[in-house]
Amino acid sequence: MPASEGAKKTYVRPDNTAVLTCVHCGRQKVILADSFKGYKHKIKVKCICNRVFTVNLEFRTRVRKKTHLRGTYINYSQNDSNGDLVIQDISVTGLSFTCSDVNKFKVGDELRLEFTLDDEHRTEIKKDVVVLDVRRRSVGCKYESAEDALGSPLGYYVTQNF
Repeated sequence: MPASEGAKKTYVRPDNTAVLTCVHCGRQKVILADSFKGYKHKIKVKCICNRVFTVNLEFRTRVRKKTHLRGTYINYSQNDSNGDLVIQDISVTGLSFTCSDVNKFKVGDELRLEFTLDDEHRTEIKKDVVVLDVRRRSVGCKYESAEDALGSPLGYYVTQNF
């Protein structure tokens, strides 16, 4: 298997270390992941067995579920501007969405999002969020209140099928 194929996801621990396991021989090595945080998450590793494998370092502490959920937003920080959105991924602490006017959002904007889960109950969700990150094609947000998310329909939805 070439090094570029089948990259294995490895979670970074709270102490910023990660255990890399060779996919060929099973040997493990602990690395300090500080130098990769923020810019490089996919790394090539050469094991002492002389084989090369690829690892994706995952710095997230919560599972994210890929989605394609349609909804709407109201941007309270910009005179209640509003529009349609598509949620790309979702977790119990935040989500990422895309829309036609991504470039209008600013870090710190306060929004109200409304969307319907594609679960068996078609659960309607209303969440107040704060924009953390604006990229070329998506907006990353955290929920203003996430303390009850794990025991909620949203928490159940996110953790299903993992």
